[in-house]
Amino acid sequence: MTFTNQLMRRRLPSINALTAFEAAARHASITRAANELSLTESAVSRQISLLEEKLGLRLFNRIKKRISLTRAGVLYAARVGQIIKRIERDTLEVMAHEGNGATLEITSLPTVGAQWMVSRLGGFYAQHPDLTIHVSARSGRFFFTESAFDGALYFGQPDWPGARTDYLFDELLLPVGSPSFLRGAKTITAHDIAKHRLLHLMSRPDAWRHWCAKAGLDDINVMRGPRFEIQSMLVSAACAGLGVALLPRFLIEEPLRSGELCVLSHLPIHSEGAYYFAYPEEKADDALLAEFRAWLQAQAEEFRQPLPT
Repeated sequence: MTFTNQLMRRRLPSINALTAFEAAARHASITRAANELSLTESAVSRQISLLEEKLGLRLFNRIKKRISLTRAGVLYAARVGQIIKRIERDTLEVMAHEGNGATLEITSLPTVGAQWMVSRLGGFYAQHPDLTIHVSARSGRFFFTESAFDGALYFGQPDWPGARTDYLFDELLLPVGSPSFLRGAKTITAHDIAKHRLLHLMSRPDAWRHWCAKAGLDDINVMRGPRFEIQSMLVSAACAGLGVALLPRFLIEEPLRSGELCVLSHLPIHSEGAYYFAYPEEKADDALLAEFRAWLQAQAEEFRQPLPT
């Protein structure tokens, strides 16, 4: 049996047709897809037509020179895009390691990944020099069945659909700000802290309300002040002296050492959630992933201890 006959028997479209379709779907334009692929518009259109003929359905609606995905096209484009990205990653992996070693695809919250996990990876590589960790940044959840990721470090509850979760540690928040807020004093009252501009993290909208309640403050408008989407923005705003922020200490060790930030009060609050590592159920017994999960547990251990009084 020839290779072409094998492809037809397995119903595999050509890679040229798939890349043409993926580019056109992503750009919603034959012209832009052709420019990206260094092909003529007619060549791209021809590849898409061949793919539609093979599938026996239309992937695009065509109105004059404009195109839009059909319902089937939307579903197929999402899957094809993920497959092409995975092929690209696998190709780079083979080129980098000459076929040796193994890799894991991990995603993490942007700030936690950069400030906590990645900064500790040197210790992991010292123990596992042949294993490579590719790290991506994602804030939202996704289905592992529709991605190439082996695991995800996230914040929330242990309820990731279709996945198992390992508990890492809780999030304890402390009020921090520029040393200028102390005005030379060694201490500052909770009321004085709350009178400053309050900086909020969008995913922790009630943090200041909980802290003020714990501090016994009931005359503070806890909703005032700017909001930031990710923690690195909140850290930067606090370092710039824009206001006071509630932040976990493990994310601000460097600004504390450098003197950009100081802890204004050692009265902590627990966030409504914790840090977890999620991974696909079918990879629960994967040896390589188990090594990484065990390493994460070891790194998380010190953050499970209560703060000193």
